[in-house]
Amino acid sequence: MDFSKLAEFLAQNNEPAFRIKQITKNYYSGRYLSFSEMTDLSLGLRQLLETNYSLSSIKLDKLLEDKFAKKARLILGDGSKIETVLMDYGDWKTVCVSSQVGCPLGCTFCATGKMGFTRNLTVDEIIDQILFWKHTNTVSRIVFMGMGEPFLNWDNLIAALKTINDKNGLYIGNRKISISTAGVAPRIIDFANLNTEINLAISLHSADQATREEMMPIARQYSLNDLKKALDYYTKLTHRQVFFEYLLAKDVNDSPKHLDLLIKFIRSNNLFYLNLIPLNPIKDGLTPSDNLTYFQKELTAAHVNFSVRHSIGQSINSACGQLIVEK
Repeated sequence: MDFSKLAEFLAQNNEPAFRIKQITKNYYSGRYLSFSEMTDLSLGLRQLLETNYSLSSIKLDKLLEDKFAKKARLILGDGSKIETVLMDYGDWKTVCVSSQVGCPLGCTFCATGKMGFTRNLTVDEIIDQILFWKHTNTVSRIVFMGMGEPFLNWDNLIAALKTINDKNGLYIGNRKISISTAGVAPRIIDFANLNTEINLAISLHSADQATREEMMPIARQYSLNDLKKALDYYTKLTHRQVFFEYLLAKDVNDSPKHLDLLIKFIRSNNLFYLNLIPLNPIKDGLTPSDNLTYFQKELTAAHVNFSVRHSIGQSINSACGQLIVEK
């Protein structure tokens, strides 16, 4: 929603100045799917707005749900489709937001990468995913862990974050927002310089350079050394913890050698924290490892700060790495 253009439109139609604040508040409340539902506006104004503007940049295509998760397939204005997920943790509900249509990175464990890349999402398309869920749920946390690489949509990401955090926007605190990146080192430095309290997560998946390149082609552009330098800069500047995601794939990154390198990497900085994740199956993807218990035992013995993060929503293909819109 371009509120500056909307304000001009309202002024041209001799509407009082307070109308824009009224509509802005209504919009971010998430209670309305159309202008016609805003009964605090006059009928004439509602009809005028419905004729000239669309309240949302997205439309629902398909909704799936299980006990703890809901997944929505959304249609964008140009016909492209994305997926977004609402995760119910009991005490709070988290929206998993997509930042791109598809993804250009091609990670071997992720279904989204099989789509290829179409385009970045606009600020509206990012925000409207949250508003979609907010219409029927109380949303308290946001994670940028959906389709796409957030740091490759930098300008729109930063603009969206400002709206998400703004008291006149969605008003969700920075500490309740998390961004996951595959390791775009220069943007990690840019993110550090923002000195925000937004949480940073890194898709690591191997502390061996050759293995990481095999799993994540972006590692050829930004090596583990590049990533480590950027993250050391981040922690030194912000004094904030960094969360690492490590999916265990059979005969790929689950050997004793990989474990030793992982322990060394995580222990290299006392603000590094590991999230060990059982691999979620995807079509023609990698095989889940049998070594989860072994990794847990050895990480505990090595006094590594870690937890096992069990994904929810597997039955509707909404867990980590499973989002895809097939043609």
